[in-house]
Amino acid sequence: MPEAGPKGALLRKYQELTAKHEALVHRLEARNEEYISAYRLSTWALETTSSALVLLRAGSILQANQRWHALARTGPWQLLSQGKATGPPMATLRQVAGHEVDILLASEDRGVRVQRYQKQGSDETLEIRVERAGPQEHVLHAQMVLALIHDVTQETRHTAELEQARVSLARQEQMKTLGEMSSGIAHDLNNTLNAMRLRLEMLQRDTAAPAHQAHHLKALMQIVSDAGLRVRHLQEFSRQQAEPSQEQAVLHDVAREATELARDSIAHRTRNGVQVHLVNEVPVLPAVTGPPSDLRYVFLNLLLNARDAMPQGGTVYLRGSASRSRVVITVEDEGTGIAEAHLDKLFLPFFTTKGNKGTGLGLSMAYGVVSRAGGTLTAGNRPEGGAVFTLTFPIPPAAPGAALAPLKGRPRR
Repeated sequence: MPEAGPKGALLRKYQELTAKHEALVHRLEARNEEYISAYRLSTWALETTSSALVLLRAGSILQANQRWHALARTGPWQLLSQGKATGPPMATLRQVAGHEVDILLASEDRGVRVQRYQKQGSDETLEIRVERAGPQEHVLHAQMVLALIHDVTQETRHTAELEQARVSLARQEQMKTLGEMSSGIAHDLNNTLNAMRLRLEMLQRDTAAPAHQAHHLKALMQIVSDAGLRVRHLQEFSRQQAEPSQEQAVLHDVAREATELARDSIAHRTRNGVQVHLVNEVPVLPAVTGPPSDLRYVFLNLLLNARDAMPQGGTVYLRGSASRSRVVITVEDEGTGIAEAHLDKLFLPFFTTKGNKGTGLGLSMAYGVVSRAGGTLTAGNRPEGGAVFTLTFPIPPAAPGAALAPLKGRPRR
């Protein structure tokens, strides 16, 4: 029987309290196990994530995962703006994070700050998100900030690939439109050129024609002939039907002929005392693959573009050199140069910086001619001012004159 009286009641009370205590201890143990499991899970998530996480306050790191420690000393990094790295490089990612935190705390914006940085000399790109953590402190430098750094290199690569695909599709549409236009225009132009060719042939056969005009007639015949080829190649280029040529071209002769044609054009358009000089320094070089008439058009186009780029006059230099595997030709001018934003678009069809005076087809056709010859055509700016176009052609294994001629002495101009 349970003990009666005050002692029994006290015992029962003690037993009830003991049971409640034991239940509370069991609940605390279960809750502690939950907390420990949650902590282990969060720690595991922080350490296995591909993103770097760091909690900062007053420039000091309160907590960070292993990914942060792996990235913190990498660099240098530059801010990525509109797809281009800009601004002074920062030596390490830790400096970048500190810079972003300072900007966030100095701003009245209470939201999240997101910026992208690219590793100098690489396409490795990181997205950095910083936001205030916890209640706002009265002293800004004591405010805790959480930084999340995520590698978005693959994303930026895919974005660039999509942009290239978009540009390629747009170019295909332009080529389709150009092909439709040129098919109708070419017929009329060819008729006109054929009529001019017949008249010039009649003048050449006319014994009464002044002998001192013979070289002008010859030059005009060459121009008309080249123009006819241009019309045909315009159609081929716009429809992407042209095949690589197996003809051989001696660039020394091509450059000389193009320079003579350009001099005639410049002499007729010289006005207001503006003087443009052409200096041909292309020596005898190994032959390259490509139609001479097409390459003459390329050189002539570049020379006339150089003239147009020098409104105050100046000198255009046509130079050449060779190695064992390639021939390099440069066309340099002393003009205004090429805007940085235009360098990537310069060889696209219909792109022009001449407004209504340009068609935007000259350089794109020149690019196509050089590409079909197996070469490259690039544009840039000279350190001393002006633009430079560089044409590079591979030397065929069995090309005549493969043994390099010495580049000494003054070439014919």
